[in-house]
Amino acid sequence: MIVQLITAVILSAALLLMSWAVFRTLKRPMPRTLIPLIIGGTAIGYGIYSEYTWESRTLDKMPESIVVAETYAGTSAFSPWSYLFPRNDRLMLVDKATILRNPDHADYAMVDLLLMQRFSPVAKVRQLVDCRNEKRADLTTEPEFDEQGLPINLDWKELDASNRLLELTCY
Repeated sequence: MIVQLITAVILSAALLLMSWAVFRTLKRPMPRTLIPLIIGGTAIGYGIYSEYTWESRTLDKMPESIVVAETYAGTSAFSPWSYLFPRNDRLMLVDKATILRNPDHADYAMVDLLLMQRFSPVAKVRQLVDCRNEKRADLTTEPEFDEQGLPINLDWKELDASNRLLELTCY
């Protein structure tokens, strides 16, 4: 967040200096009311740019094994334009390189989900996906297993057949 503040200050100063140079070249005095307009407009403009490009800039830095499972749009009273044009400020990513399967139980896939939110640390959640029954369970603790090697006492959540998590881990 401090980087954004520094960037906004530098951009505002650069635009202010360019405006001053234009008025100097035209041999006219720069209106004093233009200074806060340039500074405020540049800071707000850079803030909007940064909000709406966060997702693409973040995904560009990811390895190819990371795939977007779901995006979550957000709005804010501090960004009233976000009610008209919601921005993606949370991502659920699947690391396809971490998908594990037990050959004895091919219907189950264990995968690491990366939960990302702007200005927050990345949360990593291990999921067990039952591909045949279209459901998933969090593996936040070490699960217990039955004699067949299947997990027991998990809190399973039903998934739609069109769920992107099923598509990425099972097919």
